[in-house]
Amino acid sequence: MAKTKVAAKAAAPSVHPATEYQGLCYFPKREPWDRHRPVKVIVTGAGIGGIACAVLISHKVRNATLRIYDRLSKVGGTWAANVYPGVRCDVPSHSYQLSFEPNLDWSEYYPKGTEIQQYYERVVAKHGLTDSFRLQHEVLKAEWQPSKSQWEVEIRDLHTGKIVIDWADFFINSQGRISEPQIPSILGLRDTFKGDVIHTARWPKDFDHTGKRLAIIGNGASGQQLIPNIINDVAHIDHYVRSKTWVSPTFRADLFSAQAGQPGGPKYSEEERKKFHDDPQAYVEHRRKLELSFHQSHRGSDVLGSQANEELRKTITEVMLERLGGDEEWLARVIPDYAPGCKRLTPGPGYLESLKDPKLDYITEGISHVNETGVVTKDGKLHEADAIIAATGFKSGFNTLFPVIGKDGVDLREKWGPEGEIGYPETYLGVMAPGYPNYFIVLQAQGNAWGASAPVQIEITATYIAKCIRKVQSQSYVSLDPREDAVQEFNDIVNGYFHNSVTHDKCNSWFKQGPGASRMLIAWPGTYHHRSDALRDPRWEDFEFKRAQGARLNRFEFFGNGSTERENTGEHQDLANYLKLVGDIDIATLHEAWNE
Repeated sequence: MAKTKVAAKAAAPSVHPATEYQGLCYFPKREPWDRHRPVKVIVTGAGIGGIACAVLISHKVRNATLRIYDRLSKVGGTWAANVYPGVRCDVPSHSYQLSFEPNLDWSEYYPKGTEIQQYYERVVAKHGLTDSFRLQHEVLKAEWQPSKSQWEVEIRDLHTGKIVIDWADFFINSQGRISEPQIPSILGLRDTFKGDVIHTARWPKDFDHTGKRLAIIGNGASGQQLIPNIINDVAHIDHYVRSKTWVSPTFRADLFSAQAGQPGGPKYSEEERKKFHDDPQAYVEHRRKLELSFHQSHRGSDVLGSQANEELRKTITEVMLERLGGDEEWLARVIPDYAPGCKRLTPGPGYLESLKDPKLDYITEGISHVNETGVVTKDGKLHEADAIIAATGFKSGFNTLFPVIGKDGVDLREKWGPEGEIGYPETYLGVMAPGYPNYFIVLQAQGNAWGASAPVQIEITATYIAKCIRKVQSQSYVSLDPREDAVQEFNDIVNGYFHNSVTHDKCNSWFKQGPGASRMLIAWPGTYHHRSDALRDPRWEDFEFKRAQGARLNRFEFFGNGSTERENTGEHQDLANYLKLVGDIDIATLHEAWNE
């Protein structure tokens, strides 16, 4: 028997008793469909990740209120925190920027940290987001409240010490992978030494290194940059090295190899900058040439024991020997015993040359303890120092640095911690975590693919997040989170892809879970273009959705009264925005733009 359709009357209630119509009729709401209902988004971290998310979401999600919290006094993340002498990026300036916000006036090939920080500060101001940032505010805890389908976020105002609560529909963790300084656990360092103890990521503005005897612990990127930039001004440096490191000519092939006297590479002349302004096509070509160096094929050199990796070892060894003035004895002292690529390659212009300076002692003897006047090594020798500088990197940022409580009441740190239920950050596509609705992570575990610089990687993530927000915002949902089986299968792919990775060699690196053959954490299982294509269209079938209260009776509750909000409030141009200028029509993307 055919079902009888019953027409809804204008005066009908929002939802008519289902029993009367045997589930065949749902009386719609009187309001029009609003695809852009108000939503609030909290972001923790005002580094590049937080800034890119804020800018892109502000344009891609209509009617979104944004609040970005950061404990520092400036935006810029690592480039606001790290102000030690010589700090700069080893990625070209015209690649280390947002793709949609080109800066035509970078001063050098490799930008100084202050120039990067100022660039991102201008980006925030340009997009009218300055008031959305709450600086010197530290997120202490975030907890999903199922009854409200919102995140309750606890924040400390570092000005006043007061703790406040904020609420959001969506919570984005952009805390940074390398944001929490790691101070070495050396007996006496914190409470016995009478001089200054400084971490490179917390460099005091008033610290003057001139004429001092310094103990510098660590030979990672910050140590390699700091030493050649202060060696001429200090009385002496004791440089403590626990593990050796490869010093490569460049971060990627085909880039300019910076030298001791020119750590920033070539300076952009006034004529070059003027050309960038006058000839947009020339500028795009300049950027494209730099970008292509990041997209060259990498398969082979990242495989442990491969011929390509051996060739990379040979190339870097030759460069290191050249920078040491052909001194084979010195080369033997600094050459690592693990494969290149196990740790992040660092160019370090001027670092190797500085090691041979008579004012520097290169010390590989382990540290026993610190007394009032200096560092005591395990051989019993005292090395006096006026200040001890820890260039010792950061705590792992692949797990959340504060409690994040999901819908099961469990702290994500407990699940993902080394002793936890899972034991490693088990992400969904490097963006989400199962059991934590409307929660997103930026540039953390599995969030960085081979090719393209960090800003562009973040743009891909931010765009994906915007699509997820719009899905919930525009339909009868209050939350989404990835299904456990989808997460496990993605992580199976990660494990298989990196089974023979060079990172499995015996180095200890922040790229991975721990020393030796441990789980790769930083990388996406493929190239940038592979990741970009995978995240272009969300696989909605991989998600668990929670419906809004009214939608429990009918999934199309959001249809409203059959009209749309923009028909009542939109501008004329909005209502016919599918019309374009002749020549501007791209048939491949016609009617696909989210705001059409």
